[in-house]
Amino acid sequence: MEQNIDFAAGGYLPASFLDWEAHISAVIFCLGCNFRCPWCHNGELARGRGEPLGLAQILADIKRRAAFLDGVVISGGEPTLQPGLPELARAITALGLPVKLDTNGSRPEVIETLLNEGLVKHIAMDVKAPLDAASYERLTAARVDVEKIRASMEIIKNRAPSYEFRTTYVPALHSREDLLALCKALRGEPWRVQCFKPNNCLDEKFLTAEAAKAEELRRLLPDVPVRG
Repeated sequence: MEQNIDFAAGGYLPASFLDWEAHISAVIFCLGCNFRCPWCHNGELARGRGEPLGLAQILADIKRRAAFLDGVVISGGEPTLQPGLPELARAITALGLPVKLDTNGSRPEVIETLLNEGLVKHIAMDVKAPLDAASYERLTAARVDVEKIRASMEIIKNRAPSYEFRTTYVPALHSREDLLALCKALRGEPWRVQCFKPNNCLDEKFLTAEAAKAEELRRLLPDVPVRG
């Protein structure tokens, strides 16, 4: 039964035109994340604060509106921490809707399980920083096993029906060299750079941090799509 799915939903958008390109999608946000990116704009979700929403009611609403939706995005927080993620994806798939997963890539085994079952049609994975432990710790304020990040990237590249990698450029934390290193590592892959904006940040100090400027990014990375 849907109401028994072990997935703590902390937010729900009935319809979004922004979270899955060329799709009208419902978006389910989970509570909790294993990273503490100080610039995160979903700080309350990342901390796991708030009362979980009724998942049965969310699924009932998606079922009622399925004919008007192109898919469902499962976002966060970090969805792969939720034990019931595969079951939730199955429930959505049973409604005839494809699933997009937003993930930080820290749990490659979960991503592999989802792909093995054909439960996810598109994956958007955040690549926070150059793929070394020091850079990742600087951007996430957490100890990160970068080999797991690499493993997730390989699984996604080899197995996902559709995918993209995303980096949010935070001027206070990224250098020009960081971006160029990422560009080299992700050359030939669908990679987008997003502009940091100092809104609703997990760490209040970043509310006064410098916003990223799209025009500067486009000059530095002329062949990379820039959002924001």
